[in-house]
Amino acid sequence: MKRIDFWRLDWIFLATALTIIGLGLPFLRSSASSGDFTRQIVWLAIGLTTMAFFVLADYHYWIRFAYWIFGAALLLLLVVLRAPAINNAHSYLRLGPIGMQPAEFFKLALIMALARHLGKRENQHMLQGLIIPFLLTLFPLYLIMRQPDLGTALTIPPILFATLWMSGARFSHLGSAILLGSALAWPMWEYGMQPYQKNRIYAFLNPERFESAEAYQLLMSLSAIGASGVFGQGLGNGVITELDLLPEKHNDFIFGVVAEEGGFAAAGAMLLLFLVLTLIGFHISANAPDRFGRLLAAGISAIIGWQAILNIYVVTGLFPTTGVTLPLVSYGGSSLVVTCAMIGIVLNVSQSGPTLDKMENPDKI
Repeated sequence: MKRIDFWRLDWIFLATALTIIGLGLPFLRSSASSGDFTRQIVWLAIGLTTMAFFVLADYHYWIRFAYWIFGAALLLLLVVLRAPAINNAHSYLRLGPIGMQPAEFFKLALIMALARHLGKRENQHMLQGLIIPFLLTLFPLYLIMRQPDLGTALTIPPILFATLWMSGARFSHLGSAILLGSALAWPMWEYGMQPYQKNRIYAFLNPERFESAEAYQLLMSLSAIGASGVFGQGLGNGVITELDLLPEKHNDFIFGVVAEEGGFAAAGAMLLLFLVLTLIGFHISANAPDRFGRLLAAGISAIIGWQAILNIYVVTGLFPTTGVTLPLVSYGGSSLVVTCAMIGIVLNVSQSGPTLDKMENPDKI
């Protein structure tokens, strides 16, 4: 542990994260069972403790163990494929009464590994400099798709592109990678996606045809949002929510509950908070004292911002239905604890700030 300079801690970033949590709790209480809500409060206590730990632990400490943490996360991704299926997916590991989702922990492990690799090299502007970062990302991404967990898989690429961009990779090279990925869309559709995942895309394109099956969740979500009004129906008064018509209302579709019971005021406030959190995160990244801190904060800001956008896009019908949580809001212990850890790391970077001795060689870690 190191001595924390609390005066330099980015309190606005911390206050924004805590406000998102505080705003989401009443809607989680309204949509989740009493048992699930109690468990989430326990996970929140663990998450806040984890956040405090990562605030106190110098982020430079993690560079020494970044590859070991990445290796452990990769091993968990391999192990979970052999675990019993839950809801037709090999996404969770049971450790007695506790369940964990290895893919959530992998996000942070990947950010650390990429920051460690890219923080020590200067060849990111060349194509050969992109090979190892892509290999670090693509094989685990394949394992996550094997679970199958398309939602989590969609949150991984922004980590890679954000850290590469902040490390000096050329836009033309990153654009070429995106075009190559687009060219792989048909083989991915044909050989990499499960039938139910294809049906979700069909339902997104033609919801009326699938209204009793794959599009039911989307249509209920849109109905909840459409009935919200400016200030909503009030906590505990949302018809769609209280009649339990919206599947996964406390998890992937909790933003629909926020809109129905809190109205456009609450939904808009939550959107604004995520925007502020993401922008401050990138500001902290830009002002980090060294490359490792810069890449850590950039990768974390990218994953939190993109995951929030992706979740809200799904709930509002702008993207096909896929399982992805709303950070700091949705029910789920693994997601909450990992996101709190990420917030703690960014806070640690923020209070480290540029100092005279570090500014002499900002890339030295």
